[in-house]
Amino acid sequence: MKRRDLGPWLALTALTWAAPGTTLARSRGPLRTQPVDMVVIHATGGPTCDAQGRPIWVPAGELADNLRQIEAHPRLGVHWMIDRDGTVRASMPEQQVAHHVFTYSGRSIGIELVNDGDGQDPFPPAQIDALVALLRGIVQRHPAVTRAGVVRHSDVDHGRMPCAPGRLRKVDPGAAFPYGQVLDRVFGPG
Repeated sequence: MKRRDLGPWLALTALTWAAPGTTLARSRGPLRTQPVDMVVIHATGGPTCDAQGRPIWVPAGELADNLRQIEAHPRLGVHWMIDRDGTVRASMPEQQVAHHVFTYSGRSIGIELVNDGDGQDPFPPAQIDALVALLRGIVQRHPAVTRAGVVRHSDVDHGRMPCAPGRLRKVDPGAAFPYGQVLDRVFGPG
């Protein structure tokens, strides 16, 4: 679904989570035990180690493929994914913990942006507009989320790649992400 104004859609989505038998929600995230005070922004592409233990860069991929992979994973999860054209898809309810970042998953909402995360792949305006609308809705639903609580994955995960210890494991969403601009649009000029 491609929309610039996601307000009514987000309200409908929140109701959809409560509907029995929904095909949108993953059923395996534990319920939260603490309030949400953080949002972590990710990119679907990024560095990893291949089967031979060599560092490689995984490209962004397609929205549907990324959702299938994350939803099939036995442990990892994400709440939202936003395609380059502004399409927003929910993967699991915000009331459940999605394991998307070390240490902070229990208190955060994870958003994946379809992007290479390499600092060169641009984030299209439609994708940024959709992210801003989604973040505004999250801030309304979770008032403990402040400007300082909207972070990039690279801000909170400083681990090293096992196959290349000199390189950071998580660099997403990357230098091309207009972080300050997004925060200003959600919270006002900082």
